[in-house]
Amino acid sequence: MFVSRRVATLVIGSVASVAIAVIACNGETADSCASVQMSCDGKCTNVDSDPQNCGSCGKTCDQSSVCSKGSCVSLCAPLATVCTTSSSFTCVDTQTDNKNCGACGAACKNLEACVTGKCQGGCPQGEEPCVPDAGAAFCAHVISDNQNCGACFNKCGPLSVCSIGACSNQCAQGQTTCSPDAGSPYCANTQTDNANCGSCGKTCGTLEVCAGGKCASSCLSSQTLCVDDGGADGGSYCADTKNDNANCGSCGNSCTLQKPLCSNGSCISPG
Repeated sequence: MFVSRRVATLVIGSVASVAIAVIACNGETADSCASVQMSCDGKCTNVDSDPQNCGSCGKTCDQSSVCSKGSCVSLCAPLATVCTTSSSFTCVDTQTDNKNCGACGAACKNLEACVTGKCQGGCPQGEEPCVPDAGAAFCAHVISDNQNCGACFNKCGPLSVCSIGACSNQCAQGQTTCSPDAGSPYCANTQTDNANCGSCGKTCGTLEVCAGGKCASSCLSSQTLCVDDGGADGGSYCADTKNDNANCGSCGNSCTLQKPLCSNGSCISPG
């Protein structure tokens, strides 16, 4: 009888341990998150690339920055200036940009050109006179003017800058420009971004993390990612198939009353 009570105690302890592991996994605590993730508001978050939680939970990058390796990095080139409005931003060269000459919003007048950050009269060498359908004519440095890049009225997008008369991508090295069907373009590290894993718009599922451009399980090394078709969000959860009575040996394999205890991936009888 003493042996029987001892076995029963071990069974209860084992089941309790399994229950705790499943609760922790489904609740996405810090222990169940991958090494590059943190548990933010109960969800595993990649703080290396999440602009809303960059480096730590709640640290937000502004609209002109992207989260790269846990730090907010400007989308503009080192010598460019970020000019922002309430809904967008633009990278400009305030030394040559006629609409932002010397400072954001400082526009040059009719047939003035921005030279070294100051508006000058007449179109100097290298400037092109631009005549709009309505409004005053102006001079443009088409080599570097974002609003007149390569030719009058050829505008570069919000994530590009005019360089030698051509609009060039301004995403940081290792990042990709993503253009959604709605909203503004943005930069993404497709090697680590859970919302753009491998390519723009490819989202990793619950309990997955983007690693090397592929969605991989973020379960602990001793756990298996299980998917329950009837659960919320696909019902993904982590299970220790060596000791989990509900997933013994494989996902969904429940031990019976005759053999209720999961030990090393097999259902056995106590005693």
